[in-house]
Amino acid sequence: MKKPKLSELVKSNTRGSEAPTQKVQTPSDPVIPAVDAVQGTNTAIQRTLKYKEIDPGKCRPWAHHNRPDAWLTPDACSSLIESIRKEGQQELGLVREVKGEEGIDYEVIFGMRRCYAASQIDGAKFKARVTDASDQECALLMHVENEESEDISEFEKALSFDELIRAGVFKTQTELADSLRVKKPYISKLMKAARLFHVDEVRELLKPHTRELSTQKALELQVLLEDKKSASKVINKALELGSEEGVALPRILTELKAAAATRASKPSAKEKVYFKHGSKRLVTTTSRPNGKLTLTIEADFAKRAGDKAESILNEAVRDMLATTAES
Repeated sequence: MKKPKLSELVKSNTRGSEAPTQKVQTPSDPVIPAVDAVQGTNTAIQRTLKYKEIDPGKCRPWAHHNRPDAWLTPDACSSLIESIRKEGQQELGLVREVKGEEGIDYEVIFGMRRCYAASQIDGAKFKARVTDASDQECALLMHVENEESEDISEFEKALSFDELIRAGVFKTQTELADSLRVKKPYISKLMKAARLFHVDEVRELLKPHTRELSTQKALELQVLLEDKKSASKVINKALELGSEEGVALPRILTELKAAAATRASKPSAKEKVYFKHGSKRLVTTTSRPNGKLTLTIEADFAKRAGDKAESILNEAVRDMLATTAES
């Protein structure tokens, strides 16, 4: 059986069994059981959701909203703006009242793109239901709405889940999984992918590509950041790429992985020449990375150096002794 959309469920009557209608809601629509309708369970959580036509300029995203700024631009919302301009808003959003914040009356739980699109149309209102649900209940409603949306990527869901736990809306991954009715291994996988954005340099580099970054690619990079041998190389490469403009995601992924695979160059031995005849080095000292010092004297040195031989060797030995004293 086809799963009804949340926007259809929120039109249902708590007291009746009528099928959800496709009409745009009116202020006279009845009370709806938001969470109960979504879950199909009798949890006694019910909300009287009033229909409102709201000035989009008096709305802001809910603190735990999962729409990054990249979604809220005229280009990203161009088709939606045109659709609302021609046909009106077809699906309602969900908002919660805000008190004590100047210029803001509501926070948008879901439907932020619809709200933004309305803000781009002169005189348009954002059509939404008003709830007083808790943060956990709002997270559930947003999650269900996301499951119905084809344009929310899995990685964006990962960042949303991570934010909910870091903000304390849910205390543990288990609590989050239980509340959203999803399997804990799935939550664990997404939370690990989201940790990629805990590294400032990597987050700033990849933030413009959040929508197109897959969970699998994020997990692959996170593995590199968890490896002490490769983490610093990945971060340094992220800083380097971040200094450029318009770097495409495929190049970023390729270069970050390549940086992790590079071997650190070994320090080379340092050689100093004290005497040579023509191009041939007759007296040299070699300082190695392990601290070992070597004096090399070729067989024909004395013959070639003559009376200078002793002073040359004395200079070489003095320098070697000074080096050992410093180390």
